[in-house]
Amino acid sequence: MKLTSVAVLAAASLAFTGANAAHSATGPTANVENIATVLIGNVATNFEFNLYDCPAGADMAVVEWDAQQPSRPGSGVSLGTQPFGQSTGAQTQHLTLTAGGDFVAGERWVGNGIVACGDVLIPVSGSGTTKSLNGV
Repeated sequence: MKLTSVAVLAAASLAFTGANAAHSATGPTANVENIATVLIGNVATNFEFNLYDCPAGADMAVVEWDAQQPSRPGSGVSLGTQPFGQSTGAQTQHLTLTAGGDFVAGERWVGNGIVACGDVLIPVSGSGTTKSLNGV
């Protein structure tokens, strides 16, 4: 019975290790969080991006980002390249993009753009809700 338990534990450990290796073997990936924060005065909105498996030393950037609040025609934010420096090599790195525009808190948003890890360009799209700095 002890041998069977050890074998099961070893198999589970190998499966976990293999899954992690496979994740990093796919190369860098990115996504955008579903909550965007409207800054005081509605002059800018922060979008939070997660960049995964970007090798140490690679330049990180949001190459472009466009987002709108569908219920508010003409309420878009758009930004060209925003550099974030070099990757530390951490599995997950958080990039906060501040984009000018006239979003209001409590509304749905949709957006798409490109995040870069070195020469790798990663398409990113997402949607969510805006909140104010105090969480409303």
